[in-house]
Amino acid sequence: MKKFLKWFFCIVSFVLLVAIVGAVVFVSQFDLNTYKPKIEQIVYEQTGRKLALNGPISLKISLVPTVAVKDVAFENASWANQKDMVKIKEADISLAVLPLLHKEIEIGEVNIIEPVINLALNKDGTPNWVFTKPSESAESESADQPQKEKVNGAAAPLLGSVYAQKIDIKNGRINYQDDKAGSTINLEIKSFELEAADVNDAINLAYDVVFNGQDIKGTATGDSINAILQNKPYNVKLSTSAYGATLKAKALLKDLMGDLSFDANLDLLSPKGNFNLPKTAFVGNVAGDLKKMKADISKLDFGGNIIQGQITADISGKIPNITGSINSDLIDLTKLQTAKKTAALSLISTAEAASFVPNEKLDLSVLKSIQSNIKIGIKKLVLNEDISLYNISTTVDVKNAVLTLKPLSMTAGEGKVEGSLSVNSSGNVINASLTGTDIIAQKLVKSLVPSDTSHFGVLDGGKTDLKLNLKTQGATYPKLVENLDGQILFVVGASKLQAGAMKYLRGNFISHLLSALSIEVKDPKMSLKCAVLRADFKDGKAVFPKGIVFDSKKMMVVGDGNINLKNDKIDIAIKPFNGNLTDTNIAQALSSLVKIGGTVSNPGISIDTASVVKNVVGVAMTGPVYLGSQLLLDADSAPCYTALKGTAYDNMFEAPKGVKAGAQNVYQGTSDAISSGINAVTGAAGAVAGGGVDLVGDTAKGVFNLLTGQKKKKDKSK
Repeated sequence: MKKFLKWFFCIVSFVLLVAIVGAVVFVSQFDLNTYKPKIEQIVYEQTGRKLALNGPISLKISLVPTVAVKDVAFENASWANQKDMVKIKEADISLAVLPLLHKEIEIGEVNIIEPVINLALNKDGTPNWVFTKPSESAESESADQPQKEKVNGAAAPLLGSVYAQKIDIKNGRINYQDDKAGSTINLEIKSFELEAADVNDAINLAYDVVFNGQDIKGTATGDSINAILQNKPYNVKLSTSAYGATLKAKALLKDLMGDLSFDANLDLLSPKGNFNLPKTAFVGNVAGDLKKMKADISKLDFGGNIIQGQITADISGKIPNITGSINSDLIDLTKLQTAKKTAALSLISTAEAASFVPNEKLDLSVLKSIQSNIKIGIKKLVLNEDISLYNISTTVDVKNAVLTLKPLSMTAGEGKVEGSLSVNSSGNVINASLTGTDIIAQKLVKSLVPSDTSHFGVLDGGKTDLKLNLKTQGATYPKLVENLDGQILFVVGASKLQAGAMKYLRGNFISHLLSALSIEVKDPKMSLKCAVLRADFKDGKAVFPKGIVFDSKKMMVVGDGNINLKNDKIDIAIKPFNGNLTDTNIAQALSSLVKIGGTVSNPGISIDTASVVKNVVGVAMTGPVYLGSQLLLDADSAPCYTALKGTAYDNMFEAPKGVKAGAQNVYQGTSDAISSGINAVTGAAGAVAGGGVDLVGDTAKGVFNLLTGQKKKKDKSK
């Protein structure tokens, strides 16, 4: 038995040796260069395009015979910009040995070095990878039928005849030009391996490419080559990593040889910090074709914020059109922390002016390259630890290079807020409007609910209305701020307040101001009549025309001045008035005069005594009478009415009547004249010698008494 097996293996070995030697002899008899014209002719007959085998074709004799081809070029479509669709520096094609014994050629492996593949789509939407046989082209012309109907399977015989078990590409490049969309894509190939044991077996793919400077690596498994050649629906599974993210997909592709369409389930994960963004995950379905696609978002987790909805993108036209709707139960912006705070968020959160805005160009060109209509619904939006908005609803519409958010509605502090926003890329023009009614301040801002008796807060009331109408334009962010035109109004109705340290607006000059006024000391429990903040924007300034008002029963504060938006400088005078002005409390009132200067980032808050004294001649002789008289001008009986004069809320508060109305007229229109009169009196004081001091003092006091409505008491001794 052992002897038999020995002879058997010897005979088998001899047969294999003869087969190998025969194969080598067979292959060595080939001069493949003589077949170049025939190969080129076959390719032309199958595709209608020329194949140029410019370099030599040689055989490498080994256990695996290999054909080496150099300098190969395959002609592009006649309308394409590039001459060649495919250009290859070198390719090695290994041949299976046993089929050679039967004079059959079976390709085992193809190694391609430094290929350049130029793919293109013309303005009519025809791709350059669809081929037409010369005979079919003639028939199409004679029958006057669309060429596309004849070409869908034209490449199938060619692909079938050149089937290889494995294709390995090194150091290549793919260029894709879409003349219809006006876009170009370049892809660098480090390695690309495609393998299938048979035309009926599954295809395995591994790739390592570079797109826009980013490495993209992954693997894929798909149906057989025959499924492609027969243009059957094609299943593929994909796992890839790109741009720091990982993607898993399971897709069904249809009509690979014609009008490609797809239906894919996607699972995407991007870790925290990637693109300077929080952790992002997407689970959903994307379906469509190369002209229109639809995304069903089952779950988009953006830093813990869950978004759902549908988005449809139509890219068949010159400008993509995106429509759909997205919604979320909760968007918490505090979870979206990034390494660098954006200028826009910084501006909003601290009410900072022009110097805080980066001197960068505002680029709105994206509005010219897209159209959209997307409905957005958010049940709760957390802006920060203090403020949350509810039931936000709007439609984002982009058309003719104009972005609009309209209508915009939400619930804030149990009140209703409605508005709109438009951004026009032509001239960079921005319009914004917002109206809020019945907003409860302490419901909107949590920190306005006092946590203990030492903190400022709203105990009751707090009803607030707001109105914002702003327009601006500019090529840079600073110009947008400088060119603001419009008005902002905040009006707070009757409320019960608790004075104390402020939690909200920490570090803001407003909190410093309130601390300087020592309101919490003077009136720990305040009954607020009303409060107003009015800012008029014009000519690069935010002007507060007696537009900062805090009117309580025991204390009144009126602010007047402006903030220069061009250089961020502040010039605001704040004048408190606590009760009826008399000789005895003028000095006390004077000590509370506050002047705010400097900039928003570095405000200077100080007592305004020095600046007032410099404008009064002979103040040492007349005492505080002039200053007290000036204070009286700001002791308006209806400061909220005055602040809102000429605005949409000018009838919100009752105008003064009778004697108070007369004082109001003085306050509104003749304060300059009165100031001049008092200056004349105090100026006279400077020119009077010591003996006339009492006369001038009495005159000044008479003016003071006139303004205060007091009558000089008669001397009973006379």
